[in-house]
Amino acid sequence: MGRTVREYLKDETSHCHDRLDRRLGAVLDGTAVGYAEFLAIQYRARKGIEDWLVRSAIPNAPPSQVPLIARDLKALGARLPLSAPRFDGVPASDPLGVCWVLAGSSLGNRAILAQMRKAGSAFPATFLSDASMTTYWQTLRPALAQPVDPVRHSPMLAGASAVFEHFNAVVTQHLSPVAA
Repeated sequence: MGRTVREYLKDETSHCHDRLDRRLGAVLDGTAVGYAEFLAIQYRARKGIEDWLVRSAIPNAPPSQVPLIARDLKALGARLPLSAPRFDGVPASDPLGVCWVLAGSSLGNRAILAQMRKAGSAFPATFLSDASMTTYWQTLRPALAQPVDPVRHSPMLAGASAVFEHFNAVVTQHLSPVAA
């Protein structure tokens, strides 16, 4: 069997994904301030994407994570971001690419949670520990396990790439020019 849709998406977005992981990793410095900044970035990026999913009436959209992030920010005593950049997707993109990025992020969230626990951090982790996105990820697996056809699946890649670009733009707004 050739490359799967999941492998295709992962390979083709790895540069944007790696950049995002590095940048978010730099924010997560083990302090409450760094964790609140990480959550604020997540909130701002996801709010725009989740609003787009609702506006677009995407069937089988991922569960909302924004309320969980808001709960963790409140528990930290941090302010909820006042604004969130609008996400408009990409014309003719396949929303499954958007959903793949959001669902796949739950794997990274689990890794962050494990690192925090290992370090003895007692920060609120409703968002990081949420099992609904992990469960949702399982619903996507059959579609992602299909053999890839780059022509047919390029709209899915466009959606996934747009999400990574959106997240990276939100990170840029939060970081100093030196760290960006």
